[in-house]
Amino acid sequence: MLGAKINYGGRVTQTQDIRLIGTILEGYINSDILVEGHKLSESGIYYSLAPGDKEDYMDYIRTLPLNPDPEAFGLHDNAQITTSQILTTNLLGDMIAMQPKVSSGKGKSREEQIGEMAKFLQDRTPEVFDLEKVSKKYPTAYEESMNTVLF
Repeated sequence: MLGAKINYGGRVTQTQDIRLIGTILEGYINSDILVEGHKLSESGIYYSLAPGDKEDYMDYIRTLPLNPDPEAFGLHDNAQITTSQILTTNLLGDMIAMQPKVSSGKGKSREEQIGEMAKFLQDRTPEVFDLEKVSKKYPTAYEESMNTVLF
């Protein structure tokens, strides 16, 4: 609980959120984490490693799934189903919204309407940041966490 207070102190204000963060952290920050092979998930994919070199840790990280299951975040497997349903609904909704409306009479072709929509989106997309310029103007420093966020 102390780790949660130090890390999130003052930024998380709801009692239920504070308790949730503390409970989640207790699953990872406890004396069992010092036991080699201690499982951090039911499947055993996530576990505490034996002390080793940096490369040992990097090798373990490379074995982890690129798209982790909900268990990696302490969630039930059904969380993946719900997330997938929401993403699918949003994607289909966006696709439908971008479809040109059919009208009778002589209007623009479907391709012309799609081209106009693409140009509309491209014109409103900001330019890519010059990361070298940003890093010089706002160097990453421990005493200024906002610079890290900006970069």
